Amino acid sequence: MSKIKVFLGGYINYTNAQNLNCRAVAEYLDKDKFEVLALTTHFGRSESFEANTFKCLKPFSFSKHLGFLWGMLNSDVAYFPKHVDTPLWVLKLAKLLKKPVFTTIEGNVTDLSKPNLIALFGSENNMKNHFSYFKQVFGITRFLIQETQSVISINNIPLLLGVNVHQFNSKIAQNLRSIVFVGGLIKRKRIDEFLLLAKFYPQINFNIIGNGPERDNLEKNASSNVVFHGELSQDKIDAIFQQSDIMFLPSKSEGFPKVILEAASAGIPSVVYNSYGASKWMKHRINGFIANDFNEVKSIINELLNDSVSLQKSSENAVKLAKRFDWKNIIIDWEKVIVNLHNGQ
Repeated sequence: MSKIKVFLGGYINYTNAQNLNCRAVAEYLDKDKFEVLALTTHFGRSESFEANTFKCLKPFSFSKHLGFLWGMLNSDVAYFPKHVDTPLWVLKLAKLLKKPVFTTIEGNVTDLSKPNLIALFGSENNMKNHFSYFKQVFGITRFLIQETQSVISINNIPLLLGVNVHQFNSKIAQNLRSIVFVGGLIKRKRIDEFLLLAKFYPQINFNIIGNGPERDNLEKNASSNVVFHGELSQDKIDAIFQQSDIMFLPSKSEGFPKVILEAASAGIPSVVYNSYGASKWMKHRINGFIANDFNEVKSIINELLNDSVSLQKSSENAVKLAKRFDWKNIIIDWEKVIVNLHNGQ
């Protein structure tokens, strides 16, 4: 039986959430059943991948179109997660060639607290026209499906994203001594609240992993117990995780933050807000903590400072949460989607 050729429309050698997801899918798809095609960039990392790749050279704005054309002509099924960055002509070509394409929604389409998809496309009509070319559109959480189905035709079953559990060394947190944040230093992430929490707890170390336009202002307002690490390699992130006991993500607008699973892989439970459906995949005080407001965040911190047993149990369960989302398990659903699309379902 011939292999199904799958084109993953992301640049798998360049760090970006969608690119990293494409890279993971390329790694975990069964190579006896699927042949993987993907893109790389001339400015990304130079390494080997478990995929046939097209390297987009200079000028990138032109060569990426050649890459998409190469992928479409040589594939049976295509996945395009990078919505605004996927040229419309590619989707029109897929329709002309009768090749099934699918995508995932990873953030709220109409969320006014950040540049939502409608704004990025310029209008709701432009966005709807873009998604009309897809055979299947999936949300990565049930919450996103509920929030999106009024404006986009979307599958009612989520297509979950996974985590490479093996990339992190797990440990069980014993006492609350260090809190970590991972993400872009942009206003939507609300890192100023992370800094505020640090001022309330001078006895705790606070580590910030990531970079962005807000870094200079944030550093000026940070207390002495906050360390900015910038962007780090995987092994250095793991080293910080080994010193961390919980993660606090102050954002109130997310899809499904991958860093929660990455931290959980290292035995670090997360404290998050309830505004983006965390209760759909996290159990409060079991494998993480869900707060309604900043005062509740402080209450959680106080609780963990006084109850090391609660921290230890949530740390143990965080590892179990990560294993449930291990790409080795999640990829089975992706393979079913690809096979069904290839078979015309």
